[in-house]
Amino acid sequence: MSTLSAPDPSAESPFLLLVAAEPSGDLHAAHLIEELRKQRPELRFGGFGGDQMREAGCETYSDPTKFASMGLGFLGSFGHYAKLMREFDRLLVEKKPAAVVLVDSPGLNFLFARLAKWRRVPVVYYILPQIWGWAPWRRGKVLKYTDLLLAILPFEEELYRNDRVRVKYVGHPLADELGDLPSEWGRELRERLSIPDEAKVVGIFPGSRQQEIDKLTPTFCRIAKKMDLDREKHRVVVSCFRDSFREPIEAAARDAGIEVDVVEGDSRALMQACDFAIVASGTASLQLGWFGKPMVVLYRTTKKKAAAFRKISVTPWIALPNILGSGPNDGADTVEERLFFDDSSEEIAPVARKLLDDGPERDAALERLRKMKEACFEPGSGVRASQEILAFLDARAPERAKSR
Repeated sequence: MSTLSAPDPSAESPFLLLVAAEPSGDLHAAHLIEELRKQRPELRFGGFGGDQMREAGCETYSDPTKFASMGLGFLGSFGHYAKLMREFDRLLVEKKPAAVVLVDSPGLNFLFARLAKWRRVPVVYYILPQIWGWAPWRRGKVLKYTDLLLAILPFEEELYRNDRVRVKYVGHPLADELGDLPSEWGRELRERLSIPDEAKVVGIFPGSRQQEIDKLTPTFCRIAKKMDLDREKHRVVVSCFRDSFREPIEAAARDAGIEVDVVEGDSRALMQACDFAIVASGTASLQLGWFGKPMVVLYRTTKKKAAAFRKISVTPWIALPNILGSGPNDGADTVEERLFFDDSSEEIAPVARKLLDDGPERDAALERLRKMKEACFEPGSGVRASQEILAFLDARAPERAKSR
């Protein structure tokens, strides 16, 4: 972790303060930094993020990705987040950034946006809060504390359109990030796990947060158990984001009575290697969609919250492949998705098995995923986002010069 250095009053190169609070945001922010550096090598970067941002040339002062949480889960790390807020405020004062760039994670980034606006620092939001799913009334709040919105879903540009804050659809960054991956990752993983070529792999992706591991993994393992798999013909492999997740994953598999392989670290090798996936709703489902993997996307909630979602959401779906793929697939579901409340393994397992086995259901799923990828993953998102940010900085350059 680097130490905060004193600002150089004579420095002419703009400083951008970035925040990525989750592993996926860390990756997206890193690619954005790389594109900005290509176009403006003199730019300086600092902020809160993980290994990906550091490798891209961003000086990081803390890593909130280690504390990623859902809903009220942040209360367990309240002291850490309070420290982040104090450090963020100090950076605003001492570094005098040309802009703050917030990536996803509205729970934490709304607080940062409010503080930045209070310090009169412009706010760019990249990968917008998904208010269309759970809280469309927050649109005004997003617009109040931002100055430039970079949308990655087509309909968000119209949803956020207004007279003050520029909103620009730049495309989804996964098209660039996944296109650069080594094509042999999946094959190498299968070889390392001694999985025969003819065997099919069921990939389980419970998420990158402790709450997801605790709440979702037991159900995911029970679904795999009730799929009636043959160890000689099938292998179940679970993605494990960090070492501390291994024990609860293995415990869930034992309780369900299934044998699993647990793979730590980057989940994208398993995404390449698997034939079918059981996945928590989120970015991972879209990554699997890019790889063309039939899947069941699950989101655990309560009956009251599910009813509220159906009443207020601007989209009937929770799974990103369905939201993006509804156009290419004539409004039909691109992938299977389920909101579940209790143990729904009995209901979900037969659906999952049909998507794993060769047959009409699997063929239809593969075709829907092919259409989505072809229509919705246009390369160049990072370039377009960086151009928008640079134009934004250039327009505000005279104002920054006056304030020096």
